[in-house]
Amino acid sequence: MRHIRAPDRVAPVYKSLSVMNLLSFYIPEWVWVAFNLVVLIVVLRRILWKRVGKVLDERQEIAVKMGQDAEETARLRTEMEHLRTLLDMEMDVKTSEMMQEARTRAGHEYDRIVAEAETKAGLIVSAAKTKALQERDAVMADMKRQVTSTAVEATGILLRANIDSERNKQILEDFLAEREVSA
Repeated sequence: MRHIRAPDRVAPVYKSLSVMNLLSFYIPEWVWVAFNLVVLIVVLRRILWKRVGKVLDERQEIAVKMGQDAEETARLRTEMEHLRTLLDMEMDVKTSEMMQEARTRAGHEYDRIVAEAETKAGLIVSAAKTKALQERDAVMADMKRQVTSTAVEATGILLRANIDSERNKQILEDFLAEREVSA
């Protein structure tokens, strides 16, 4: 029976990559590596060092400026809060002054309206008194006319009858009773 893994089928071994070859010290290769390293440093320094330094300096300036801006913002915020507090206090004072002025105006307006109402009420009362006096005078005049006419009629009846005083009384009472019924 044959083995599946034959020695000839094992992965090939590279003879140049042996451990001994890697650890060997071959001076021309090391000189070449050192030369490449120096050239790389010089080229990077010439091409990139100034640019990278410039970018780093710009970043540093931006960071410093951002710090200054943050300090300025904090200072402005504090100042704004202080101004807001002062403004609130001033608004409170103005509001209380306006309220006091409004109360004073309202008091004056109230006094004016009450005085005007009292004046109108006085005019209405005096007009009512005048009207009541006129109506009383009219009623009195009417009563005088009625009493006078009644007295004249009663006198006329008595004169026509010219009888004794008893009979005059009886006639007068009948006349007045008749007048009350008709009134």
